Amino acid sequence: MTPVWETAHLMGIKAFVFDCGGVVLRNGDLTPYQRWEDRLGLERGELALHLWDGEPWSLAERGRLTEDEFWTHVGQKLGLQEPEQIDTMRRDLWSTWRVDEQVLALIDRLCARYRIAMLSNATDALEEMLANRYRVADRFETIINSARLGIAKPEEAIYQETLRRLELEPGEIVFIDDRAENIAAAASAGMHVIWFVHGNELERQLAVYLNHGDRGSISESDDGNGSNGKQDAVAPPREHDGDDPVPPH
Repeated sequence: MTPVWETAHLMGIKAFVFDCGGVVLRNGDLTPYQRWEDRLGLERGELALHLWDGEPWSLAERGRLTEDEFWTHVGQKLGLQEPEQIDTMRRDLWSTWRVDEQVLALIDRLCARYRIAMLSNATDALEEMLANRYRVADRFETIINSARLGIAKPEEAIYQETLRRLELEPGEIVFIDDRAENIAAAASAGMHVIWFVHGNELERQLAVYLNHGDRGSISESDDGNGSNGKQDAVAPPREHDGDDPVPPH
């Protein structure tokens, strides 16, 4: 028999909020990175550091640089002076990203019972790319993009904005992300969390929601946050291994 607290928790969940890069979109063939590192005289893994771990990305994900301005800035810093070269590098590196079909299938199953949203640190190009390149934008009721807000995960304010957009309480949301700091911040905000490792593990952790029959109001035994004080099962910690080099995240 399903424990009372677990039934109450399941019945209290109303929405799933997914991260984008590293969860819905996954990087595949990293040959373009290696090719550009060879061209620029960089060591393996160094290009990702130049692009995503510096101040330009921090500014872009908060909307202070546009997508075009970001690539121009980092391209020139790497020694690419011609706009055509910078555009080629941008296209090559974006080409490494693919929709994770297993995750997308899970989203399609969840949306029959729950609301689905996205929360991503990204540039101002995110919505257009999800709609036109990857054709998944219609899966999400709302896309909360850090670049539109001037704030980014793991800042508390972006989780509060997510709650405001969805008009839900923290305990009514399950947040899924692949980065430890983002998961920790969401949990601190009161959300249920799943630390994404890979599709099979996500499917295992979502099975209880996908197989849950009726949904209704929260049980009287619940604490009002849909959890009755219980911790969610979180995927085992994973060190960031450098294999997810491209935002949005």
